[in-house]
Amino acid sequence: MRDSVRRRRQPAKEVQVKSDRKKACKRGFQKKGRLAVAVAVTLACLIFYFRLSDPPLDHVHLVIILAVSTMLNQHGIERVFQQKGRIRMYVLYSCIILYILLAGPTLGNENLTDEERAELKMAEPALIANLTANSPYQLGRFCDSAGACFIVVQRYGMTRGGLRAQRLIVYELEDVMTSLAMVNLKTPKIITAHHLVHERWTVDPAFPSERLLQIATVFMLEGLSFGRSRDDSAASVQQLQLQRVLQIGMGGGTAPGYLRMLPIQLHMDIVEPEPAMYEAAKRWFDFPDASPNINVHIMDGVVFLKEAAESGLTYDSVILEASSISPRDSISWTHPMFMADDVMDAMSKVLGSHGVLSVFMFMREQEKQHEKVIRTFEAHFRSCSALTIYDDGQKFLVCSNRDGFTWTAHRARMLDNLEQFDKVMGTFIAPYLDKLNPVKKL
Repeated sequence: MRDSVRRRRQPAKEVQVKSDRKKACKRGFQKKGRLAVAVAVTLACLIFYFRLSDPPLDHVHLVIILAVSTMLNQHGIERVFQQKGRIRMYVLYSCIILYILLAGPTLGNENLTDEERAELKMAEPALIANLTANSPYQLGRFCDSAGACFIVVQRYGMTRGGLRAQRLIVYELEDVMTSLAMVNLKTPKIITAHHLVHERWTVDPAFPSERLLQIATVFMLEGLSFGRSRDDSAASVQQLQLQRVLQIGMGGGTAPGYLRMLPIQLHMDIVEPEPAMYEAAKRWFDFPDASPNINVHIMDGVVFLKEAAESGLTYDSVILEASSISPRDSISWTHPMFMADDVMDAMSKVLGSHGVLSVFMFMREQEKQHEKVIRTFEAHFRSCSALTIYDDGQKFLVCSNRDGFTWTAHRARMLDNLEQFDKVMGTFIAPYLDKLNPVKKL
């Protein structure tokens, strides 16, 4: 009798075990599903937040929101609210997104009413005074492999056009602020307390600077061109030839920002021996972390030039940023190791017959040193022109292997090239350089 009852109970127990397993499995999938939804919505919030041109929330607020949501998911929202946990989870994340959307117009400059805009305008002068009074501000610090240390600073000043903000890399232990790299930053339409956090200011690649002037001089000497095709036939107009640029010395990596704005097919090699400088360019100067048409080589520039020359590699333009700088004397010229005869010959070889070399020089009140540097380059290139870009003595030396192709001999043609550059880029470089570099009549 007992054996028969026991046999009848065993199948019932097995059924109950199977039922419990199914329920446990179902609960497991439900938990995994809630976790997947939570992760997906969290990622969506983060993507939405960081894609905003002017993020409305402080990073502290964002971290608090994400920490609370993670805690609720970890312990189970149904345990916190006791019932209908899944619905509560959706409500929580909906509130997060709504909070970001609603906080944006309040803390940013967009979607403001006229009254709100007027109130912000009234508070703006005090904020600008605060920014300019304590300028410059240190944002970061790094050192190279030789032990030299640099700081990244942000400074503010008033101009005729209003507030101007700039970000620079300068030597750490120098009284004179001589910059290794400098970019202008985008000025908001209305300055709010949100902009007192200096890291929120973004680089303005469209603002004219000496780097844009340098690129314009390469177009001036026809190293780069807007309409260069593989042949002169009309069918090839749309198939523009790939133009190659080599930059030796990264600085803040500002040149690629301008070059990417040009309507040309471009490949760029950048050679920088210091990894710390490369990281600083990515963090503070909006240098792209990855780009299909930009290759960064962390190696010695002299070695790269010699290897490129030996392999027959050529470039339409070489921008030489490797400088020897004396901040205290306000002097900057090409590093001596790049002025050695064998390095100069390699540089001339990679430029071929039509490539253009551009070098920055700043030697205040030292004309003899200027002439010495120019003569060194003229010994290895067929034509060179030193163009003044600022009244304080800053110049660009541009050289090529074209006979007699100088500013003095072909000023009208070069001005036409600059005017074409101005038309495409919306700049006024042609009249600016023409005024600073008059040709003496014989």
